[in-house]
Amino acid sequence: MFADLEEKLNSFSNIAEQISAVENELAQKEKELHVIAKRLTASRKAVTMTITDSIHATLAKLGMPNARFDIRITPLDAPRENGADEVEFLMSTNSGTAFCSLSSLSGGEAARVMLAVKSLLTGSVQLPTIIFDEIDTGVSGRIAEAMGSIMADMGAADRQVISITHLPQIAARGAHHYRVFKDDDKTQSQTDIELLSEEERLREIASMLSGETLTEEALGNARALLNNTAR
Repeated sequence: MFADLEEKLNSFSNIAEQISAVENELAQKEKELHVIAKRLTASRKAVTMTITDSIHATLAKLGMPNARFDIRITPLDAPRENGADEVEFLMSTNSGTAFCSLSSLSGGEAARVMLAVKSLLTGSVQLPTIIFDEIDTGVSGRIAEAMGSIMADMGAADRQVISITHLPQIAARGAHHYRVFKDDDKTQSQTDIELLSEEERLREIASMLSGETLTEEALGNARALLNNTAR
């Protein structure tokens, strides 16, 4: 008992030295933190132009040739968990319009910007799989075809691309086509998925074009879509 008390007393006797050692270690860690934060800031600024140029090029393919993407880097008073900067992504969708936050974009604009960003990211970090959940919201026609082309290019670059879509222009670009459907009975609802055969796929894309009633025109358009994307 007395030995324990003596040990505790001795630990209190050099408490000032312990505090001084911890303060010195803290000061050293703060210096290291500032050095790392400066390196991170420099790295961010070094790739800003490359990122914006790539996104501009993709947006031009998606029908937004005058859109401008800006990465704004603002220094903070002190480093935080993500560095010593506040990074903000801004967009100007048309010539002469002011930059605004991405949250103010329309559904179609946001979908195209998201595809441009994800296309760039997957090429940089080599993600093995990427999922697009109705990223085509608010687009159609030629823009949908361009989106499908970009997704197909991503899939050809040694990665798996899964797209959940209601647009025939995008569905026709997939290497495989799955149909998601729901079965309802009196007690429960169950969601299921099935891989479509070539004939089933043709009819599914035709129904995406014309609705439940399949017409010869819709089947012909679906066949043309599949033939064009297979080239």
